[in-house]
Formats: sequence, C-alpha cells, structure tokens
Amino acid sequence: MNKLGISIFVLGLLSTTIFAQKVKVTEQTEITRPFTSKIKTGQQCYDTTVEVPVSCGNQDTNSIGIDTLIGAGLGVILGNQIGHGNGRTAAKIGGGVLGAVVANNTRDARDNSCKTYETVTKCRPTYEYKTVYKTIGYNNCAYIDGQKYCKQTKSPIKYLNIKKTITIY
Repeated sequence: MNKLGISIFVLGLLSTTIFAQKVKVTEQTEITRPFTSKIKTGQQCYDTTVEVPVSCGNQDTNSIGIDTLIGAGLGVILGNQIGHGNGRTAAKIGGGVLGAVVANNTRDARDNSCKTYETVTKCRPTYEYKTVYKTIGYNNCAYIDGQKYCKQTKSPIKYLNIKKTITIY
C-alpha cells in the first residue's frame, strides 16, 4: 500500500507543471475616478423690501392720558370688590395704581409700534460644481499564447510576473 501511495504521488507530480515567466506589458490604461468639488464663482445680488421698525407717536412716557385715567378707574372698581374696611381701601388704591400703570404701558407699546419699509440689496454666493477625473491606478496587461493577463497597480509597471500551472489529466 505504501508503494501505491508513492506511485500516485509521483504521477501527480508528473502531470502538473508550474512555470513562471516575466512578460513585457503591452497595454496600459489609466484607471480614473471622478472627483466633484463645489467652487464659489461669485455672488448674485437682488433688491428686496424689508420692514424696519421706527419710533413714532408720543415719546413722553410720563404724561397722563385719558386711557391712564380709565385704567385707574377700572382698577379702583375692581379693588372695591376685594377686602373689608381698611383692606378694601388698600385694595382700591392698589387697583387704581395697577390699572393706571397697565393702561399707560399699553399706550406706550401702541404708540411706538410704527413701521416703515426700505429697499435693501441682499447678495448670496453662487457656486459651480466642477468634476475632475483623477488617475487612481493603472491596468497593466500582457498577452501569453493569445490569452490576455492584467494586473491593477497604483503606478505603471513594465513587466508582469506570471505564474502558470498546467495540469494534465
């Protein structure tokens, strides 16, 4: 049995042939890939109308207008509904003062809420997308016995090292 195994092994060696060969590259093509970048090319300007708040109306915030008097009167009426005796008097005074302050502040907000409109020029950048093809490697090819063999590399090469195995059945 041992001789039979050796015989099969020897036959296997005889039926398989391996050879290496250095072959000159005959075709070389660049492998490229697109790279796109965004480039600012200028700006586009346009006119637009914007709302601009301005101060207007009565600037004297210490004046007492009819709205302040009405607010004080309503505050006294509401204060009269709260408390008894001296508490009621204090509630009327507090309600009158609070009503006058609220009415005066409301008038100030109303009087100073004027608006005007202006035309302004606004600009925004404009961009262009540019695609550049960059070489990322090379496809190096050679022919042996009418068959094409190729290898991709980062830089071009002059020769391919080819190892070929031939098995005879």
